[in-house]
Amino acid sequence: MTEDTGLFCKVRGTAEFLKGLPSHNQNNFSRFQPDSSCKSTSKKTSVYLPTKDNPSEQIIITEKSTILLRYLQQQFEKRYILMKRRTIQKEKMIKQGQVDWCPILAKG
Repeated sequence: MTEDTGLFCKVRGTAEFLKGLPSHNQNNFSRFQPDSSCKSTSKKTSVYLPTKDNPSEQIIITEKSTILLRYLQQQFEKRYILMKRRTIQKEKMIKQGQVDWCPILAKG
């Protein structure tokens, strides 16, 4: 079976499948009567109208830095504070004679 023959069979099979569907036969809808219990209402939807005018105290501004940059800056500050605390603790331990040598202080 060639490719053209296979395509023809598919199209023919599809045409036969669609042949009896309601969309092709207008008489299928000739006796249609809508259900009276399912009426659509033309009622307007309610809308909230505020009676008091409350001015917004928020000011919308454009951020100059992106969220990612702010996140990275916060992470850097957290790590910097931890490193500074460790350095201060090591310095105190060296002064008290508890530690002879500190690799963190030796690098700086």
